[in-house]
Amino acid sequence: MTANKVRRHPGAFLLSLCLHLMLLGLIVMQFERTAPPASPVEPEIIQAVTVDANVVDRARQQVEQQKQQRIREQEAAEARQQALAEARQREQAEQESRAAAEESSRQAAMKSLALQQQREAERREAEAARQHSKELEAQREAEARRDAEARQKAEVQRQLEEDATRKAELAARQKAEADARKQSEQKAEAARRKQEAQAKQQREAEARQQAEARQKAVAEAKRAVEAEAEARRVAEAKKAHAKAEREAEAKRQAAAVKREAEARAGKAAEAVARKEAMAESMAQEQAQRQAQRQAAEANAEKAAQSWVNRYFKPKVERAWLKPASASPGMSCKIRVRLQPDGRVSSVDADCAGDAAFERSAEAAVRKAAPFPMPTDEWVAEQLQGQTVSFRFNPN
Repeated sequence: MTANKVRRHPGAFLLSLCLHLMLLGLIVMQFERTAPPASPVEPEIIQAVTVDANVVDRARQQVEQQKQQRIREQEAAEARQQALAEARQREQAEQESRAAAEESSRQAAMKSLALQQQREAERREAEAARQHSKELEAQREAEARRDAEARQKAEVQRQLEEDATRKAELAARQKAEADARKQSEQKAEAARRKQEAQAKQQREAEARQQAEARQKAVAEAKRAVEAEAEARRVAEAKKAHAKAEREAEAKRQAAAVKREAEARAGKAAEAVARKEAMAESMAQEQAQRQAQRQAAEANAEKAAQSWVNRYFKPKVERAWLKPASASPGMSCKIRVRLQPDGRVSSVDADCAGDAAFERSAEAAVRKAAPFPMPTDEWVAEQLQGQTVSFRFNPN
């Protein structure tokens, strides 16, 4: 343990020292107990104290825990002191920052004229840019509507062409199947005729044979005729089944074409609805922004009039020199046109025909100038380069 830690944690150092002394005493007592007696003639009765190693360990652990607890408390106290010092430093830094900000505001006041003129020019440019942006947005919306209509027409035309192509393919398949059926029937008829001719020849040859052979031939002919009739019935049944399957397939294909056309029409309607909803949403947002701007301008106009009544009017009244013709209850309506720095460009007083009172009021306005201008840009915009009016009643 270093000297610095001893100074910071004296209690822990004392506990550690006591623990080491206790262990040293135990070791000495154990050594004395195991050492041989000096004189075996007269044995002595030695009183020994047995110390459990677990008890020593627990005591050492408790001491260590108390030591760690004091260390943590000391570190927490140091952390609190450090936090307090940092808070004081932050407070001093904030004071210096406020002083710097005040100095900066004083310097900025000297440049306010140029900045205000620049803001006025930027405002005009921004207004022109907004107007141009509105025109571009309207043009883009018109182009988007035209593109959407053209795409929709093209999609409808493509769907019609696809439907016509499918119908032509279906008609071609049906015609090919009819031709194939016709050829198959012709081949079957030729085979049947050939078989009949062969049977006739065979019957004629057998007729010249013995009666038994004729009877046998007749029986065989009957069996052949029955087999042929059965084959014809099977062929007709197969033809009917194939025809039914083809008709069912044609119906399924027609239903699929119809469903696909309905799906495409639904998608096109959904796309049109989404575009209309988007256009309506954009219009609502634009109207909301316009309403907010109008409300802000109205509030700025009210704030500007309140600023005039609060800062201009008392200053004019203090600068007024009462003329000889003034009487109690007289008042004037004063209109003042201001420059961006609060100076007066022109002043007009309407005092119900009293020229002396009017001149004194106008002189008081010029004497009170320049007037303080608000820091809010919206309110200052209502005053800079504009004509403001207020009621002058010094009595």
